[in-house]
Amino acid sequence: MKNFRLIILLLVIISCSERTPVPSIELLNPDRTKEIYLSEILHNIQVIRLETSENILLGENTNYLVSERYIITIDNEKILLFSNEGNFIKVLAIAGNGPEEFIRAEVFAIDGEKDILYINHRGDRQHILVYDLKEGKCINRIPTGVDNLISRIIVMDDSVLTIVPRLNKEYNLYYITTSGRFLYGITPPVVKGIGLETSIQKVMNDLFYMPKEYDTLYSVNKTTKKPYCFFIVDDRFTFENNETGNFVYLSLNAPTFMIANKAHASIKMNPDGETYTMSGDKVTLYWIDKRDFSVKEIKGFHNDYFGIDEEFDPFKNYIFINNNLAFVKYSSFNLKQLIKKSIESKTLNKEVMLRISALNDQINENDNPVLVIGKLKTD
Repeated sequence: MKNFRLIILLLVIISCSERTPVPSIELLNPDRTKEIYLSEILHNIQVIRLETSENILLGENTNYLVSERYIITIDNEKILLFSNEGNFIKVLAIAGNGPEEFIRAEVFAIDGEKDILYINHRGDRQHILVYDLKEGKCINRIPTGVDNLISRIIVMDDSVLTIVPRLNKEYNLYYITTSGRFLYGITPPVVKGIGLETSIQKVMNDLFYMPKEYDTLYSVNKTTKKPYCFFIVDDRFTFENNETGNFVYLSLNAPTFMIANKAHASIKMNPDGETYTMSGDKVTLYWIDKRDFSVKEIKGFHNDYFGIDEEFDPFKNYIFINNNLAFVKYSSFNLKQLIKKSIESKTLNKEVMLRISALNDQINENDNPVLVIGKLKTD
């Protein structure tokens, strides 16, 4: 009996000793900095010029979704469908109060495998509209199960969506089927805290979740949460520290790296005691290598595929991710200015010079935007 207890004790000790500690990531003052180059994070890069005509002009406040076969643009007036080569296919929806129309699409996601678009908009806040991209029309309305708009949709597989609701005390995130049946959810932490919003990202086939209440990033399997890393932030905002301080959120989560944003803001609770008003005055970006969780402060972003260097703005989103694809967006006007500056620098190699010179000849200043799309590197 003693030997049996000894064996059990040894097994427990060995099991505990073999547990990998959860990394703590300090977003303080790292002694290393980093310049991001597009070629280090993307491969199979393609340049896509979106077709231009007077009926399909795209403004500055346009959102983009990309998949292997389609590109979708969403603004307050219209939702357009393009091929993966930038050719215009059709108008999916226009703004309005009619049954086939929408009012300000707030949240959207694309299922690149099934060629399905999901949208939640202000005119039908309790439902998610489902568009079949091959047929080019709306085929379904999925009830969200909540009264308010939602803040995120993640396509988990061909029949399950993960939803982040707004102003919901019951769940930080929950899962529904594509027919609207509720499956299960993750409740908010008991602790009272504050952040930008509850964040979820799907990286390849893994789901990551970071509650707005505190600074832990979890790997999630259904409702099981496993801490992936902790963020340590100086002068962390709380409800008791004179309404100013820092908080952290992820702007990118990719297979090999993350980009964490540390924002300094003044924050005031609204009279309802539930919502708040935030005014940010500074943001610092950090590159986190997932292989060793090392941290570097980001000081610049360079599109070396075009030989373009821009003045770095930490408030700007340079890279956008849809599933395993990522892209950089340029207005044709700004791109021509950047190309001119790069050519005049006389520092480009021959390959890049030929590439951007040809592109410069192909686009006009008033053309629709140009997307630089590539696949995220996984090693």
